[in-house]
Amino acid sequence: MPSLFFRANLGIERIFHFETLDDPGFAILSGGKKVMSRSRLGGLVRAVTTEGVKRLTRMTESWGALRHRRVTLSLDEHLVARFTRKFKIPKGFHTLRNKKMRAEKLFFLHWPQARRFLGLVVTRGKGKLIERTLGFLRAVRRRVRVRQLRLIIDAGASATNEGLRRLNRFRKTVFLIRAPRRPGYVNAWKRLPRARFTPYEEPGRYTGAKPKRIELAETTTTIRGIARPLRTVVVREHAMKGKDRWHALFVLHDTTTPALELLHEYRTRQHHEQGYRIGVHDLWLDTSASGYPKRGRPDRPGFRQGPLALCAWIAALAWDALRALGDALPPRFHFAHPRTLRRWVLMRDADLILTPSHLLVVLAFLPRRAWLRPLVQRFNAAEIGLPWLGGRRVVMGFAARGRTPSDARPVLPNTAEAGSGSAKGCGSVWC
Repeated sequence: MPSLFFRANLGIERIFHFETLDDPGFAILSGGKKVMSRSRLGGLVRAVTTEGVKRLTRMTESWGALRHRRVTLSLDEHLVARFTRKFKIPKGFHTLRNKKMRAEKLFFLHWPQARRFLGLVVTRGKGKLIERTLGFLRAVRRRVRVRQLRLIIDAGASATNEGLRRLNRFRKTVFLIRAPRRPGYVNAWKRLPRARFTPYEEPGRYTGAKPKRIELAETTTTIRGIARPLRTVVVREHAMKGKDRWHALFVLHDTTTPALELLHEYRTRQHHEQGYRIGVHDLWLDTSASGYPKRGRPDRPGFRQGPLALCAWIAALAWDALRALGDALPPRFHFAHPRTLRRWVLMRDADLILTPSHLLVVLAFLPRRAWLRPLVQRFNAAEIGLPWLGGRRVVMGFAARGRTPSDARPVLPNTAEAGSGSAKGCGSVWC
């Protein structure tokens, strides 16, 4: 698990890249004297059990922060494409490629306000959003008591009337669901009287840009099998050129919140989408281990949740850790992406000095990064020990001004067990 965690933190794209890693700092982080081989790490990942990964997920979930609060959560799916021709795994619709292809799905429950992933379920490529929504609702009710739960869902939950009917049974939960842009719906929105629309102006796409003009109107939509018509917020976005953009929200179990507030609340879902993009491009979420056994039958390969769920959930934990690291840095790093934190903080030249009681990490002195000193001081005050290194305590510091790490001397020279060796990226030992 440490190898997978720091693989995501440091941006190692694939497991087979461990074949060429020889960094002693990364070896210590991952719990050994040398970096684990690709075959051993891959074998351990494929050998995990689904029940074991579920226990790990339950132990590391942060549901307690939701207790007795009015919270808005977001649930969405992410497709992991599998370019295999040997195994006939079920297909799913890939929105970016606009086609159905062999894939597996990740369903993340996200807390937009804290920008944190709360839960994960993995399925085959044919998994349905509505089924996972019902499962997460039951899980939230079972694990934490909230004052009010509000759930943002994409149009996959409103694709069928049956899905809306099933959601309507959860009377105490407010749902903000993007309405599907079917021709019948769009034509009905366009026929609404202009007097029912209220104009608003929103900030442009960048500083100094023209304000974006939108119009909001409220109407209802009749769904077969639901007694009361659904409250519908229709949004018309005026285009700078070309046709205006129409979209709408189905609102279940909320009749009092103003339409503009509902629109802004739904737009917090963008933090969920941003988390997905960071997971794909910075944490290599799409390179997670596959769920189908490589030694299974090609015509009926089966599906094992454990390996896929383990890699995806550890990537989510790594993103939470990097967010916490950014919060401990100056304000300009509070929402920094992982690759920004790697460039400024994690990937540092350092000397490692091993003594019978300490691991000393001597970082290169850089005057422009003096803002790291308070963080290093807090780390040393925490007295972090490494169980897999004989319980040695990790102590960090900077080389003297004008010296490189290789010029550093052991803090405890009389008890030094080994000489220093330069290792690029060892500064990540405190993240």
